[in-house]
Amino acid sequence: MYPNGYRYRISIRGRGMRRNGVTMKLFLVMAGFLLLLYGTTVIAQLVWFPDFYQHQKISSIKKKLTKFEQQYSTGHWNDVQLAKETGKFMRQNQSHLVILTNTGKLVNDPFHIVLLQEDGKQVNISLSLFINSENAGWLASHLKYGQQLTVTGSASGMNDPMVYPLKIKDQSSVVSGTEDFQELTEPVEEWSGTLKDVVLPNLGTWSQRQGLLVQALDSRFPLSTEDQLSLANGKMINEEWTDSWSGVRNVLTIAPVHSSGPQQQLIFSLTSLQEMREASEATQLFYAYFGIAAFVLIVFLSLLLSRIVTKPLLALNHVAKKMSTLDFTVKSPIRRNDEIGSLSNSLNALSTTLGQTLEELRQANSQMRTDMEMKQRIEQRQREFFADASHELKTPISIIKGYSEGLKDGVSESKRERYIEIIADEAVKMETMVEEMLDLVRLESQAIKLNTDAVALGDMIEDIAGRLGPQLKEKELEVVLVSTTEQTVEGDRSKLEQVIYNMMMNAIRHAVPKTDIMIEISRPEGQVRISIENQGEQISEAERQYIWERFYRVERSRNRKMGGTGLGLAIAKQILDLHGCSYGVENTPDGVRFYIIFPNA
Repeated sequence: MYPNGYRYRISIRGRGMRRNGVTMKLFLVMAGFLLLLYGTTVIAQLVWFPDFYQHQKISSIKKKLTKFEQQYSTGHWNDVQLAKETGKFMRQNQSHLVILTNTGKLVNDPFHIVLLQEDGKQVNISLSLFINSENAGWLASHLKYGQQLTVTGSASGMNDPMVYPLKIKDQSSVVSGTEDFQELTEPVEEWSGTLKDVVLPNLGTWSQRQGLLVQALDSRFPLSTEDQLSLANGKMINEEWTDSWSGVRNVLTIAPVHSSGPQQQLIFSLTSLQEMREASEATQLFYAYFGIAAFVLIVFLSLLLSRIVTKPLLALNHVAKKMSTLDFTVKSPIRRNDEIGSLSNSLNALSTTLGQTLEELRQANSQMRTDMEMKQRIEQRQREFFADASHELKTPISIIKGYSEGLKDGVSESKRERYIEIIADEAVKMETMVEEMLDLVRLESQAIKLNTDAVALGDMIEDIAGRLGPQLKEKELEVVLVSTTEQTVEGDRSKLEQVIYNMMMNAIRHAVPKTDIMIEISRPEGQVRISIENQGEQISEAERQYIWERFYRVERSRNRKMGGTGLGLAIAKQILDLHGCSYGVENTPDGVRFYIIFPNA
């Protein structure tokens, strides 16, 4: 027992690796990732390297061909520069490369000779597919500027034909290419002329594999419809091609040239996959890549192991920081069966409880603030109401008091009746004003509930016009109601009658005698609109924004004569707001128009 009377139980569990403990999980994860690293290394060396080598070789030649194509399509090379760049590409990549039409014919062969015929025409003789190890020496020693040559072969069908030679002879000897007459589809012809131009590759580095290029061209051309469509869409064709005679594996690449010429051009490349030097370079590159990948993997594993331990603690710390700022919306996402999971559940439960308590306090505080603001508004309205009411009642009370004192002092009999009539008239006005003030107070406090029903506007306006007959007759006014069809709206009939009555009475007071009060009922865009227009003095822009306020009169000097209290439009405003109507006042060329727009029926 302890001094405070409580009994404490201390539970000490073994500090070994429990099945669900953090230490056991860390051990299993580390062992698993090390085994994964070892297995990945072995599999990569035994299985993945050949595919990697081929993929690297194909990717490299694709990138270099893409770069060559961009330089060729934008460089506008002449024949000499084209021969230089083509030879450079082939030397650097141990590849063969030619530029063709989509039918397989050479375009602007960089390696060629030009014959000048007797009629002055020039003939371009292609040499890229003609040169081989047997005739390379003859071409280097026999082709001299100005000598007479005879070429036997076939020509392309282009406007500027390119001759593909089978034989070339001078005055003393002849040399043949690898083509056979029986393999040609075009007719064999003969051209003679003076040698004007010679462009040859470096025959010392011209590979004996040039014959493979001819075989590869024969195997791929003419192109299939599918290949033509792919090239026309700008796609590059890459495939493995094996020489049937030597068994040498090669990468055959056809790339479209992106130019705006009259005929599509293709770059045709043939690259070996079995050259030892390239294989050695690819192997070194592979181990470099693999070493980088292994380093990245080790770093990743280290970070992952540390994150396994620290990530939940960081998440719990983030939740705790949010709770310290009274933000209880963030919950811990940790769901585990160890000590950290238990702490996460407890923290989430605490956050939920505190969040609910804080929300209840906020709601109570918000309600208290709303009540205080409402109380302040009511008190302000009460002060304003009493000030306005006392000001408006002062005049009739003074009039009644003055005439009452006159009666008390014994005025003449002829004035007595007049005094009594004035007192009674002012009493009626005071009674009307008090009733309207009470109506306005109830409307502003929203103590009145609307009894809505279908209201026929035309019938209601005719009834109101009938009640206002004496006032209309006094100023010789006529009410003109314009309505194409009978319109009904949802609303409280008695309240809407009060609105229309007040607006019509206002129009009568300010109308010029012997004119018309125009009332129009229309239905623009599915809404019902009522307008009441009179002919009389217009309302200035400065006064229009105040006419809906209580006790406000446009012409205060005439308020007693006209009999208005200044509350009619204020009452109308409150009633229309309760009905959700829009309303306003606007000047017309001859007077003023009030309008009301009811919501969509």
